[in-house]
Amino acid sequence: MTNPTRTALLNGMFEHLATPPDAADPIEAARKHADSYGRGEVGAGSALCRRESVIVGQNSGEWLIPPDAVPGHRLVHLHGGGWIAGSLVSHRAMLAEMAVATKAAVLAIDYGLAPEAPFPSGLTDCVAAIAFAAETGPEAKTPAERLYVSGDSAGGNLAAASVIQIGRTGGRLPDRLVLMSPFLATSALPPRLECPTRDPIVSIEGMQHVRSVYAASAAPDDALVEPLMAKPSELALFPPTLIQVSSAETLRDQAIAFADTLWAADVEARLSIWPGLPHVWQVFVGSSSDARGALTEAALFLSAN
Repeated sequence: MTNPTRTALLNGMFEHLATPPDAADPIEAARKHADSYGRGEVGAGSALCRRESVIVGQNSGEWLIPPDAVPGHRLVHLHGGGWIAGSLVSHRAMLAEMAVATKAAVLAIDYGLAPEAPFPSGLTDCVAAIAFAAETGPEAKTPAERLYVSGDSAGGNLAAASVIQIGRTGGRLPDRLVLMSPFLATSALPPRLECPTRDPIVSIEGMQHVRSVYAASAAPDDALVEPLMAKPSELALFPPTLIQVSSAETLRDQAIAFADTLWAADVEARLSIWPGLPHVWQVFVGSSSDARGALTEAALFLSAN
Protein backbone atom coordinates (compact mmCIF):
# COMPACT_ATOMS: atom_id res chain seq x y z
CA MET A 1 0.00 0.00 0.00
CA THR A 2 1.07 3.63 0.42
CA ASN A 3 3.19 5.16 3.17
CA PRO A 4 3.35 8.88 4.13
CA THR A 5 6.62 9.43 2.28
CA ARG A 6 5.21 7.98 -0.92
CA THR A 7 2.05 10.07 -0.48
CA ALA A 8 4.13 13.25 -0.32
CA LEU A 9 6.07 12.21 -3.43
CA LEU A 10 2.87 11.47 -5.35
CA ASN A 11 1.34 14.80 -4.43
CA GLY A 12 4.54 16.55 -5.47
CA MET A 13 4.47 14.78 -8.82
CA PHE A 14 0.94 15.88 -9.57
CA GLU A 15 1.02 19.39 -8.06
CA HIS A 16 1.79 20.93 -11.44
CA LEU A 17 -1.31 19.28 -12.91
CA ALA A 18 -3.69 20.91 -10.43
CA THR A 19 -3.54 24.34 -12.07
CA PRO A 20 -3.22 24.45 -15.86
CA PRO A 21 -0.96 27.20 -17.15
CA ASP A 22 -2.47 30.62 -17.85
CA ALA A 23 -3.94 30.77 -21.32
CA ALA A 24 -6.15 33.02 -23.39
CA ASP A 25 -8.58 30.11 -23.65
CA PRO A 26 -8.92 28.43 -20.21
CA ILE A 27 -11.21 25.71 -21.59
CA GLU A 28 -8.60 24.68 -24.14
CA ALA A 29 -5.94 24.79 -21.43
CA ALA A 30 -8.07 22.50 -19.26
CA ARG A 31 -8.45 20.07 -22.15
CA LYS A 32 -4.71 19.91 -22.75
CA HIS A 33 -4.25 19.47 -19.01
CA ALA A 34 -6.70 16.54 -18.93
CA ASP A 35 -5.02 14.79 -21.85
CA SER A 36 -1.66 15.20 -20.08
CA TYR A 37 -2.87 13.46 -16.93
CA GLY A 38 -1.39 10.01 -17.21
CA ARG A 39 0.44 10.70 -20.47
CA GLY A 40 3.02 8.02 -21.14
CA GLU A 41 1.32 5.53 -18.84
CA VAL A 42 1.03 2.40 -20.95
CA GLY A 43 0.38 -1.08 -19.63
CA ALA A 44 0.51 -4.48 -21.27
CA GLY A 45 -3.14 -4.23 -22.32
CA SER A 46 -2.48 -1.55 -24.93
CA ALA A 47 -0.53 -3.98 -27.11
CA LEU A 48 -3.05 -6.77 -26.64
CA CYS A 49 -6.30 -4.99 -27.45
CA ARG A 50 -7.72 -4.44 -30.90
CA ARG A 51 -9.28 -1.02 -31.50
CA GLU A 52 -12.42 -0.57 -33.55
CA SER A 53 -13.84 2.88 -34.31
CA VAL A 54 -17.58 3.40 -34.03
CA ILE A 55 -20.09 6.24 -34.25
CA VAL A 56 -22.71 6.43 -31.51
CA GLY A 57 -25.34 8.98 -32.45
CA GLN A 58 -23.21 11.92 -33.57
CA ASN A 59 -20.24 11.08 -31.38
CA SER A 60 -17.00 9.29 -32.14
CA GLY A 61 -16.24 6.24 -30.08
CA GLU A 62 -14.11 3.15 -30.04
CA TRP A 63 -14.20 -0.38 -28.82
CA LEU A 64 -11.16 -1.84 -27.10
CA ILE A 65 -11.37 -5.59 -27.64
CA PRO A 66 -9.11 -8.00 -25.72
CA PRO A 67 -7.90 -11.13 -27.50
CA ASP A 68 -10.00 -13.43 -25.31
CA ALA A 69 -13.14 -11.27 -25.19
CA VAL A 70 -16.25 -13.11 -24.05
CA PRO A 71 -18.95 -12.52 -26.68
CA GLY A 72 -21.78 -10.38 -25.34
CA HIS A 73 -19.82 -9.04 -22.36
CA ARG A 74 -19.55 -5.24 -22.72
CA LEU A 75 -18.31 -2.38 -20.57
CA VAL A 76 -19.12 1.28 -21.22
CA HIS A 77 -16.63 3.65 -19.60
CA LEU A 78 -17.35 7.37 -19.22
CA HIS A 79 -14.17 9.41 -18.96
CA GLY A 80 -13.54 12.19 -16.48
CA GLY A 81 -12.39 15.75 -17.08
CA GLY A 82 -14.76 17.94 -15.11
CA TRP A 83 -17.47 17.76 -17.81
CA ILE A 84 -15.33 20.11 -19.93
CA ALA A 85 -12.34 17.94 -20.88
CA GLY A 86 -11.12 14.39 -21.40
CA SER A 87 -11.25 12.24 -24.51
CA LEU A 88 -10.81 8.79 -25.97
CA VAL A 89 -7.05 9.36 -25.87
CA SER A 90 -6.86 10.41 -22.22
CA HIS A 91 -8.12 7.09 -20.86
CA ARG A 92 -7.19 4.56 -23.55
CA ALA A 93 -4.35 2.84 -21.69
CA MET A 94 -6.40 2.40 -18.53
CA LEU A 95 -9.34 1.02 -20.49
CA ALA A 96 -7.14 -1.47 -22.31
CA GLU A 97 -6.14 -2.87 -18.92
CA MET A 98 -9.82 -3.05 -17.95
CA ALA A 99 -10.66 -4.87 -21.18
CA VAL A 100 -7.96 -7.49 -20.63
CA ALA A 101 -8.85 -7.95 -16.96
CA THR A 102 -12.62 -8.29 -17.52
CA LYS A 103 -12.43 -10.12 -20.88
CA ALA A 104 -15.11 -7.67 -22.00
CA ALA A 105 -15.13 -5.32 -24.96
CA VAL A 106 -14.88 -1.76 -23.64
CA LEU A 107 -16.73 1.11 -25.32
CA ALA A 108 -15.56 4.69 -24.83
CA ILE A 109 -17.14 7.74 -26.46
CA ASP A 110 -16.31 11.39 -26.95
CA TYR A 111 -19.52 12.66 -25.35
CA GLY A 112 -20.40 16.34 -25.70
CA LEU A 113 -18.35 18.63 -23.46
CA ALA A 114 -19.36 21.92 -21.87
CA PRO A 115 -19.56 24.79 -22.57
CA GLU A 116 -20.27 23.88 -26.21
CA ALA A 117 -22.63 21.08 -25.10
CA PRO A 118 -24.06 22.07 -21.70
CA PHE A 119 -26.18 19.82 -19.47
CA PRO A 120 -28.01 17.66 -20.31
CA SER A 121 -26.27 17.11 -23.67
CA GLY A 122 -23.31 15.12 -22.35
CA LEU A 123 -25.54 13.03 -20.12
CA THR A 124 -27.85 12.31 -23.05
CA ASP A 125 -24.85 11.11 -25.06
CA CYS A 126 -23.77 8.82 -22.21
CA VAL A 127 -27.24 7.30 -21.82
CA ALA A 128 -27.31 6.74 -25.59
CA ALA A 129 -23.91 5.00 -25.43
CA ILE A 130 -25.15 2.63 -22.74
CA ALA A 131 -28.28 1.87 -24.80
CA PHE A 132 -26.10 1.29 -27.86
CA ALA A 133 -23.83 -1.17 -26.02
CA ALA A 134 -26.89 -2.94 -24.63
CA GLU A 135 -27.95 -3.80 -28.18
CA THR A 136 -24.79 -3.68 -30.29
CA GLY A 137 -21.30 -5.00 -29.69
CA PRO A 138 -18.17 -5.10 -31.80
CA GLU A 139 -19.02 -8.63 -32.82
CA ALA A 140 -22.63 -8.09 -33.95
CA LYS A 141 -25.89 -6.29 -33.34
CA THR A 142 -27.03 -8.58 -30.55
CA PRO A 143 -28.23 -7.87 -26.99
CA ALA A 144 -25.49 -7.79 -24.38
CA GLU A 145 -25.33 -10.85 -22.16
CA ARG A 146 -23.56 -8.80 -19.48
CA LEU A 147 -23.60 -4.99 -19.50
CA TYR A 148 -21.26 -3.04 -17.24
CA VAL A 149 -20.78 0.71 -16.77
CA SER A 150 -17.88 2.54 -15.18
CA GLY A 151 -16.77 6.13 -14.91
CA ASP A 152 -14.08 8.22 -13.28
CA SER A 153 -14.28 11.70 -11.73
CA ALA A 154 -16.95 13.66 -13.65
CA GLY A 155 -17.41 10.48 -15.70
CA GLY A 156 -18.36 8.78 -12.44
CA ASN A 157 -20.96 11.50 -12.00
CA LEU A 158 -22.26 10.81 -15.50
CA ALA A 159 -22.30 7.05 -14.86
CA ALA A 160 -24.40 7.46 -11.70
CA ALA A 161 -26.63 10.06 -13.38
CA SER A 162 -27.11 7.73 -16.37
CA VAL A 163 -28.40 4.99 -14.09
CA ILE A 164 -30.83 7.47 -12.53
CA GLN A 165 -32.00 8.65 -15.95
CA ILE A 166 -32.41 5.11 -17.32
CA GLY A 167 -34.39 4.24 -14.20
CA ARG A 168 -36.71 7.19 -14.85
CA THR A 169 -37.25 6.61 -18.56
CA GLY A 170 -36.87 2.84 -18.92
CA GLY A 171 -34.21 0.88 -20.72
CA ARG A 172 -31.53 -1.67 -19.98
CA LEU A 173 -29.86 -0.95 -16.66
CA PRO A 174 -26.26 -2.11 -16.26
CA ASP A 175 -25.62 -5.34 -14.40
CA ARG A 176 -22.80 -3.75 -12.39
CA LEU A 177 -21.40 -0.27 -11.89
CA VAL A 178 -17.93 1.01 -10.94
CA LEU A 179 -17.36 4.61 -9.85
CA MET A 180 -13.73 5.78 -9.62
CA SER A 181 -13.11 8.97 -7.60
CA PRO A 182 -16.58 10.17 -8.64
CA PHE A 183 -18.09 13.66 -8.45
CA LEU A 184 -21.33 12.96 -6.56
CA ALA A 185 -22.18 16.36 -5.07
CA THR A 186 -21.11 19.93 -5.76
CA SER A 187 -23.95 22.09 -4.45
CA ALA A 188 -24.77 20.14 -1.30
CA LEU A 189 -21.54 18.69 0.06
CA PRO A 190 -21.42 16.53 3.18
CA PRO A 191 -19.33 17.81 6.09
CA ARG A 192 -15.66 17.65 5.23
CA LEU A 193 -13.40 15.71 7.55
CA GLU A 194 -9.73 16.58 7.70
CA CYS A 195 -7.57 14.53 5.33
CA PRO A 196 -3.92 13.90 6.25
CA THR A 197 -2.75 15.54 3.02
CA ARG A 198 -4.01 18.34 0.81
CA ASP A 199 -5.65 17.20 -2.44
CA PRO A 200 -3.62 18.92 -5.19
CA ILE A 201 -5.98 17.91 -7.99
CA VAL A 202 -9.61 18.57 -6.97
CA SER A 203 -10.97 21.33 -4.74
CA ILE A 204 -14.53 22.08 -3.72
CA GLU A 205 -14.21 25.51 -5.32
CA GLY A 206 -12.96 23.98 -8.55
CA MET A 207 -15.83 21.49 -8.63
CA GLN A 208 -18.36 24.25 -8.13
CA HIS A 209 -16.76 26.29 -10.90
CA VAL A 210 -16.90 23.50 -13.49
CA ARG A 211 -20.48 22.77 -12.44
CA SER A 212 -21.35 26.39 -13.27
CA VAL A 213 -19.89 25.85 -16.74
CA TYR A 214 -21.59 22.48 -17.23
CA ALA A 215 -25.00 22.91 -15.62
CA ALA A 216 -25.70 26.52 -14.70
CA SER A 217 -29.39 26.08 -15.52
CA ALA A 218 -29.88 22.96 -13.36
CA ALA A 219 -31.48 23.19 -9.94
CA PRO A 220 -29.07 22.84 -6.98
CA ASP A 221 -30.71 19.54 -6.02
CA ASP A 222 -31.05 18.05 -9.53
CA ALA A 223 -30.01 14.43 -9.05
CA LEU A 224 -28.86 14.21 -12.66
CA VAL A 225 -26.08 16.64 -11.71
CA GLU A 226 -25.93 15.84 -7.98
CA PRO A 227 -26.45 12.05 -7.66
CA LEU A 228 -26.09 12.30 -3.88
CA MET A 229 -29.48 14.07 -3.96
CA ALA A 230 -31.29 11.17 -5.68
CA LYS A 231 -34.50 9.85 -4.15
CA PRO A 232 -34.43 6.51 -2.33
CA SER A 233 -36.71 5.06 -5.01
CA GLU A 234 -34.17 6.04 -7.68
CA LEU A 235 -31.24 4.66 -5.73
CA ALA A 236 -33.08 1.37 -5.19
CA LEU A 237 -32.75 0.68 -8.94
CA PHE A 238 -28.96 0.83 -8.86
CA PRO A 239 -27.10 -2.37 -9.72
CA PRO A 240 -24.34 -3.69 -7.45
CA THR A 241 -21.90 -0.79 -7.24
CA LEU A 242 -18.21 -0.46 -6.41
CA ILE A 243 -16.94 2.97 -5.37
CA GLN A 244 -13.19 3.51 -5.35
CA VAL A 245 -11.76 6.65 -3.73
CA SER A 246 -8.53 7.74 -2.10
CA SER A 247 -8.33 8.63 1.57
CA ALA A 248 -6.53 11.86 0.58
CA GLU A 249 -9.16 13.10 -1.88
CA THR A 250 -11.53 16.01 -1.51
CA LEU A 251 -14.13 13.57 -2.86
CA ARG A 252 -13.63 11.01 -0.10
CA ASP A 253 -16.51 12.05 2.17
CA GLN A 254 -19.12 12.31 -0.57
CA ALA A 255 -18.13 8.83 -1.76
CA ILE A 256 -18.73 7.56 1.77
CA ALA A 257 -22.07 9.40 1.93
CA PHE A 258 -23.18 7.97 -1.43
CA ALA A 259 -22.32 4.44 -0.39
CA ASP A 260 -24.39 5.01 2.73
CA THR A 261 -27.40 6.12 0.66
CA LEU A 262 -27.09 3.00 -1.50
CA TRP A 263 -26.91 0.77 1.58
CA ALA A 264 -30.01 2.50 2.96
CA ALA A 265 -31.77 1.67 -0.34
CA ASP A 266 -30.78 -2.03 0.03
CA VAL A 267 -28.33 -1.85 -2.88
CA GLU A 268 -25.20 -3.99 -2.82
CA ALA A 269 -22.48 -1.35 -2.58
CA ARG A 270 -18.80 -1.77 -1.89
CA LEU A 271 -16.74 1.19 -0.73
CA SER A 272 -13.02 0.80 -1.40
CA ILE A 273 -10.86 3.52 0.16
CA TRP A 274 -7.23 3.46 -0.93
CA PRO A 275 -4.71 5.26 1.32
CA GLY A 276 -3.00 8.46 0.24
CA LEU A 277 -3.33 8.32 -3.55
CA PRO A 278 -4.05 11.09 -6.09
CA HIS A 279 -7.37 11.65 -7.81
CA VAL A 280 -8.12 8.89 -10.38
CA TRP A 281 -4.85 7.13 -9.69
CA GLN A 282 -6.17 4.24 -11.78
CA VAL A 283 -4.86 5.93 -14.95
CA PHE A 284 -1.23 5.46 -13.91
CA VAL A 285 -1.13 1.88 -15.13
CA GLY A 286 2.47 1.96 -16.30
CA SER A 287 4.10 3.15 -13.09
CA SER A 288 1.80 2.41 -10.17
CA SER A 289 1.08 -0.97 -8.61
CA ASP A 290 -1.83 0.75 -6.81
CA ALA A 291 -3.36 1.65 -10.17
CA ARG A 292 -3.07 -1.92 -11.38
CA GLY A 293 -4.42 -3.21 -8.08
CA ALA A 294 -7.46 -0.95 -8.26
CA LEU A 295 -8.20 -2.02 -11.82
CA THR A 296 -7.90 -5.67 -10.81
CA GLU A 297 -10.32 -5.03 -7.96
CA ALA A 298 -12.75 -3.34 -10.36
CA ALA A 299 -12.47 -6.15 -12.91
CA LEU A 300 -13.10 -8.86 -10.31
CA PHE A 301 -16.15 -6.95 -9.09
CA LEU A 302 -17.56 -6.53 -12.59
CA SER A 303 -16.95 -10.14 -13.52
CA ALA A 304 -18.59 -11.57 -10.39
CA ASN A 305 -21.84 -13.48 -10.83
